[in-house]
Amino acid sequence: MSSRKQSGQAPFVFAHCEDLHSLPAKALTVEEKLHGGFAVDKRPGYGQVYYGMPGCGLLRISADLTTQDLIELPPDLTSVNFHSTKIGEFDGKMRLFLAANSEAKVVVASLDGDIDFILPRPEFDEYQNAETPFRPTDTVLNGNQLIVADGYGANYISTADLSTRQWQSTFGGKTENSEELGKFGTAHGMNRTPAGNQLAIADRPHSRFELTSFDGHFSGSYPIPAGSRPCGIDFIQRDNRWYAVVGSLDDPIKGRPAPIYILDAVTYEVLSTIRPKEDLGIERADHLHNVVWHEHNGKLFLVCQSWNPGYYFALELLG
Repeated sequence: MSSRKQSGQAPFVFAHCEDLHSLPAKALTVEEKLHGGFAVDKRPGYGQVYYGMPGCGLLRISADLTTQDLIELPPDLTSVNFHSTKIGEFDGKMRLFLAANSEAKVVVASLDGDIDFILPRPEFDEYQNAETPFRPTDTVLNGNQLIVADGYGANYISTADLSTRQWQSTFGGKTENSEELGKFGTAHGMNRTPAGNQLAIADRPHSRFELTSFDGHFSGSYPIPAGSRPCGIDFIQRDNRWYAVVGSLDDPIKGRPAPIYILDAVTYEVLSTIRPKEDLGIERADHLHNVVWHEHNGKLFLVCQSWNPGYYFALELLG
């Protein structure tokens, strides 16, 4: 039995890796502003993890999570908050897709921080009113298409053709009614489902995940504990079964530090509840903003960030 503090239920019991908090000095000074998400390079032989930090640009974590390097961006982007960082191959090259919620744009960059191009505010009828906000919070790459969630704005899910750099279509929109499906209170984060042909979209205030096709056909809604306010979802396959990890902004009990949930990726049943602050003593982990799976040399980690205040940390699966 490990002497380290533990949290979660078997087989998903995790411990805090305190030695992996290895941010560069410049990032430590602005870490409390951290408000984004991680992109894991899952290509064989790679494994680096990328994320944005307002005030210093982008960071690249080594595959073993022991070191982090700053990636310089142009001066006008260094202070920008990238609410989401995603990675994928387009036009034969790996790119980073950076949703800049406060700047009303999505930045497409190389892995070294060179800017390829920027997708501006969509031109659909839904956005013709200048008062309609566009504040993108997440993206999913689907071939030559980039799907963008406007979670802090009008809550449409829009698609852009990366080859032409033109917006193509949009669906969804805002709803305050938790019974209305196919629309979102806050389409905060999203990911491709394990089957590969659907989006799982975290509708944060309604504590649910809505599943849609890439062109907006609704196919299901899955609740998680009411009041937990999920920020996003990430999937992994282990022993021929798919699992999901969810970082929650809140706990169902008001005032209690937020948990990380491990779900069955088919039923969305909660299989393990990890409590970084209560059980592991991570003081800044009041609210979880992004959590992703990361495998390296046979070990399984959760790479995590809290929000308000921002804090980076990593957890390791025990056993």
